Amino acid sequence: MNVTELLKEKGVKPTVHRVEILEYLMNTYSHPTADEIYYHFKKEQKLAVISRATIYNTLKALADAGLVSIIITPDAIRYDFVRKNHHHFYCTNCKTVYDVELEVELPEINSIDNHEVHHVQLTLVGICEKCKTNQEV
Repeated sequence: MNVTELLKEKGVKPTVHRVEILEYLMNTYSHPTADEIYYHFKKEQKLAVISRATIYNTLKALADAGLVSIIITPDAIRYDFVRKNHHHFYCTNCKTVYDVELEVELPEINSIDNHEVHHVQLTLVGICEKCKTNQEV
């Protein structure tokens, strides 16, 4: 299925910006921030005119449609194309986010302490293997 069809299937109007941003997220595993996405398109000059507001609005629309997940890490908010259900590991040293597959069922929580819960995510935080190895040398 191509990106335009995927957007239509999820009820999202396939504008040029939405198609390009979703295609970019589908082809990266870097879990970029909104600013990193913005600078990618500025550097590549792939989209003639794009603003940060367009990036943020597009990411919100994609997340609302369930096509993109929002990953909250200690240093930034990052975005990930929803390929399948998975969790994340965040390295506090190099700031890299890795996909991890764990057989963990997250609880269904709708509210807590009178707060309305929209989403529950699992992000493990620590030192990645690469950084750990470099520290031991």
